[in-house]
Amino acid sequence: MTETNSNLTRRRFMMVSSAAIATPLLLNAADSMAAAKTAEAKVAVTNAKKGNKVYYIGHGCVGCHVCMAFCPAKAIHFGDTGNEIDQMKCIHCGTCYRECPICVISETEF
Repeated sequence: MTETNSNLTRRRFMMVSSAAIATPLLLNAADSMAAAKTAEAKVAVTNAKKGNKVYYIGHGCVGCHVCMAFCPAKAIHFGDTGNEIDQMKCIHCGTCYRECPICVISETEF
């Protein structure tokens, strides 16, 4: 084998072994995220009985913390994907929805 063929073989081996290591990790992360979304939806339905609207912060959140500053229940915290609303603490007043300067908070009626 020439040096070029040897390098190509090494590169292929590295690519295949890296994919074999990463695939289970990515699949576990996807399952964890799906389980978290399902649990959050159940909490939202439970809390909908408190008020008639549930609020969610969308993916466009830039982390300006305006909603966090105005929330009377202090139900908004900084999470993995930006600001997140703790549905157990939320009193469904809509202050975060009205105060968000970039309108990424959505409200859902039940």
